[in-house]
Parts: sequence; C-alpha cells; structure tokens
Amino acid sequence: MPPQAYRVGAVVYHEKVRQIWDAFGDWFSEQGLALQVRFFDAYADQVRALVNGELDTAWNTNLAYAHTLQMTDGCAHAIAMRDTDLGWRSHIVAREDDGHHELEDLRGGARVGFGDADSPQAHILPVHALLAEGVDPRTDFVATRLDRDLGMHGDTGGAELAQLGRVRSGELDACVVSSVTWDAVGRLGDPGGLRLIWTSPSFHHCNFTVLTDNGADHDAYRSLLLSMDASDPKLCEPMELEYVNEWVAFDPSGYASLLAAVAAGPIVVG
Repeated sequence: MPPQAYRVGAVVYHEKVRQIWDAFGDWFSEQGLALQVRFFDAYADQVRALVNGELDTAWNTNLAYAHTLQMTDGCAHAIAMRDTDLGWRSHIVAREDDGHHELEDLRGGARVGFGDADSPQAHILPVHALLAEGVDPRTDFVATRLDRDLGMHGDTGGAELAQLGRVRSGELDACVVSSVTWDAVGRLGDPGGLRLIWTSPSFHHCNFTVLTDNGADHDAYRSLLLSMDASDPKLCEPMELEYVNEWVAFDPSGYASLLAAVAAGPIVVG
C-alpha cells in the first residue's frame, strides 16, 4: 500500500495560490512525499477542516492560528513559517503636507482608515496596540473601516491599498498599512509625499499549524520544507510568489499580542 499523502490546506486569496501549490506539490513528490493540497475560500473553513482532522497541516494566517488554539483549548502548535513572517509591524501613514506629524496630531477627529475587520495587520493588532498606548480609535479618531475581503484575514492587501489611495486623494487624513504593504509601496510604487507617524510593536504572521495528536508525519514535511532552496530552478518562482526566501522554524514569541487581542474579544472600529 502506498504511503498516505500529507494533507495541506491553503486559502486561495489570489489565483497564484494554486500555481504555488501545484509547483510545491510536484517538488515534494520528487522528494518522496506526496502532498494532497486542499484549497479553501476562507480561513474559517480551513481552520474547521484542520480541527476536524481533515488536514494534516494548514497554511494559516496568525489569526487563523489563534482561532485554532481557541478551538482546541490550546492543543495545537505550528511547525514552520517563512522568514518573511517574522517581525511585521503596523504603521499609520499620513500625507507630508497636511500637518499630521505624530500620533497625537490625529486626536480630536482626524479621519483614519483601517482595513478589513478580520485583518490582523490593518485592524485587530493596530487597534489593540493603540488602546494599550491610551489612544482609542473609536473616540479619538473618525475611524473608517473598509471590509473588502472578509474571510481572507487581510491577505489580499486590497483594503490597505484602497485606504492609502484615499489618503493620497485627501479623503482621509491617515490610514493603517502593514509594514509589508509599506515596503511594497516603496519598492514598486511611490511613497513620496507620505510619512509614517506611528508604528506598532512587532508581531509574526503566517505559519503551518498542526494538531498535536493527529499522527501525521509532520517531521518529514517540515524537514523537506526547511530544505527548500530558492535558487532551485523548480522552486525559485513559486517561492518568490509565496514571498519566502527560506522556511524557518516556528517562533512562538511573536504571537502574544494577537492572542491577547483575540482573547479580549473583537473591537471593531469604523
């Protein structure tokens, strides 16, 4: 009897996800570990499938990881993540010419845009961090939320870019963007005329979440994952599309703030 394929879940927040996992699946098969990749339209569905034993691992956002821990009473963990999942931050960005130079300048009615309600980087974590600093976006700002891709946990970045466009046009005074979005604007777009006026504490993003008792061969999957080389012609394109230079061991230290925010309950602004 052939060995059972390792079952991986991935959310299709963009059509490139299928391309990535088709290429990864071919490579894993060549290394002797067959993958059975199951695609989902939303992270909530993927988390339920993992908890129900239908997956061996789920390629989860940090929020999906937090929800998995909640649903299993902490009986879950993660086995790997991207190097680029380490040390994310949320920023508040304003125009350079509008007089908002620091966070205090936004108090008293500045129009501040936030991303999707389920976006850790553009809503949940910045709201949590601002409250910890004594700033309540619900009362200190005129907050505007843009629910563009609910269920995707902000993966598309669409709401962040749309809010940034509203800042540029003068419709908003400032908006929240992730450090990854801000870096991409710097590399691919034009950050001219904009300034950072606030930065959150750092946090980690995605990981491969597993259950502790499902008996799958996580070690084989993790070992191969960590051995993937972005210079390999078969892997360079899908790894670039996945925004990963190398896979690294899971680091639990960057999830405490999100776990605390989730435990405290949803605070939705705008």
